[in-house]
Amino acid sequence: MKRMIAVAALGVASVWPMAGIANADPIGSSRTLLVELHCDNGSTYDVVVAGNGLFTPAHDLASSSILVPTSFGEFHGVITDAEGNVVEEFTDPAVFKGSATKDRATSVTCTFEVEQTFEIPELGVVTLTGDGSVTGFVTPAG
Repeated sequence: MKRMIAVAALGVASVWPMAGIANADPIGSSRTLLVELHCDNGSTYDVVVAGNGLFTPAHDLASSSILVPTSFGEFHGVITDAEGNVVEEFTDPAVFKGSATKDRATSVTCTFEVEQTFEIPELGVVTLTGDGSVTGFVTPAG
């Protein structure tokens, strides 16, 4: 089983290239995820990610700001069944988008935790919990 995430916050809901879980849809969801980001600029953002790709931008629910991911740090995830038994535990490596090292005036690095429940035909209801980090920039620029 591989990266969710992203798992990771700014694209975590839209990426599920995990063997056996790749075609699973979140229960009661249409590929959207609410994520709380704790960032090094002193801000906490409640964002919604709705899309179909790892680097899908996230919308800050408290403003018109968009957080655009450029890289994700390691993501650690645990998948458990309905009884709480660990089905899979994994750590995915960092990933970078294009010229992700380019500094911007609104660059931020954030940490996040996620929890999503899915129905898997072979396993029944499973829950993915995980944590990671994301680096990107905030628009509009300040």
